[in-house]
Amino acid sequence: METRKVYVSGGSTYVISLPKKWVKKVNLKAGDSLVVTEQGGSLLIETSIAERGSQVKEIKISQLTSSDALERMIIAFYLVGYDTIKIKLDRKDHLPYRESIRRVLDYLIGIEIVEDTNDAMTLEIMVDYKRMSTMQILQRMYAINRSMLLDLSKALKNSDIGLAKDVIIREQEIDRLYFLVVRQLKSAVEYQQIAEKLGIEHQRDCLGYRITVKVLERIADHIENIAKSYIQLLEVQKSVSLDDFIRLNNSTVTIFEKSMNALFTRDLDKAEKIFMELKDIRKAHTDLSAELLQPGNVQSAILQKTMLDSFGRIASYSGDIAEIAINMSVDTFGDE
Repeated sequence: METRKVYVSGGSTYVISLPKKWVKKVNLKAGDSLVVTEQGGSLLIETSIAERGSQVKEIKISQLTSSDALERMIIAFYLVGYDTIKIKLDRKDHLPYRESIRRVLDYLIGIEIVEDTNDAMTLEIMVDYKRMSTMQILQRMYAINRSMLLDLSKALKNSDIGLAKDVIIREQEIDRLYFLVVRQLKSAVEYQQIAEKLGIEHQRDCLGYRITVKVLERIADHIENIAKSYIQLLEVQKSVSLDDFIRLNNSTVTIFEKSMNALFTRDLDKAEKIFMELKDIRKAHTDLSAELLQPGNVQSAILQKTMLDSFGRIASYSGDIAEIAINMSVDTFGDE
C-alpha cells in the first residue's frame, strides 16, 4: 500500500501522482486515458479497455506433454481473457494436437480458427460482452437444467430411453455456457468497465456468480448421471417401478426453481424458506435408501442408489444457491 498526497492545480483540480511501478506494469504512456469509477468511499482507477489492445498468447506443442495438455491450456487461456491463441505445431506427430484443437472448440463459445497452416493454427476469440449479460447466461443455464429435470421425470414415467439420451446431450450446452461465464467473470473482476457491460453492478458480486455457475454446472452433471444410470437400469431390469423417484424428482425441481428465483430476485425470505423444505427431501431420500437395502436385484439396487445420490446432491446444491442468494441480498456497510 502506498500513500499519495493530493495537490491542487489551477485552483479547482485535485491531482495525485500514480505509482511508477504500476505505470510500467500496465505500459501506460503520456496521453493515455484512464477510467475512474467511484465506488462508495473509494475510487477505482484502471486502464481503458479500448487502449488495452489484443491479448495474444503463443503455445508451442513441443513444450507440452500430450494433446490433452494442449486442450487444457487452450481452455485456461480462454478463461483468463486472451483474445488470440497462436499454436505452433513444431512436432512431426502434430495430427493428434490438431484433433484436440478442433475438439476443444466444441466446448468454447465465440472462438474460431482463423489460420490453419502446416506448422501453425491461430484461434481468435470473438466474445461481445454487450451481447449477453452474466445474469442472462445464468438464467439460460437454469432454464436448461430445469428442462432436463422435467424431461427426466417424463423419461422415468414412460420408460423413454430416447428422451433420457436427449437429456444427456443437453449437458454439453451447460458446459459451454459455464466456460463463457467464467471468462466473463474473470474479466469483470479485472475491469469495472467490463463488469458494467455485463450488468454486474458491484464487482464483489462476481464471487457469488462464480460459485453459482459452478453449482449449475455440477447440477447438470448429476442430471446426466441419473439419465445414464436409468438407461443402464432398464437394460438390467426391464420392468421397474420408479414412482417414488418421480415424486422425489418433482420435489427436487420445485426446490431448485425456488432457490434460483430467490437468487434472481435477491429475496432473503424466499431463500430462508428453502432450508425448511430441504428437510422433507432429505427424509424422502433416507426412506428410499432404506428400501434399496432390502434383498433383491443387487445390480438394479446399485444403479437406483446412484440415481438417488445424484437427486440428493441436486437438492443440496439448491440449498447452496439459497445461501448465495442470502449473501448477495445483504448490502455491505456503506452502500445505500
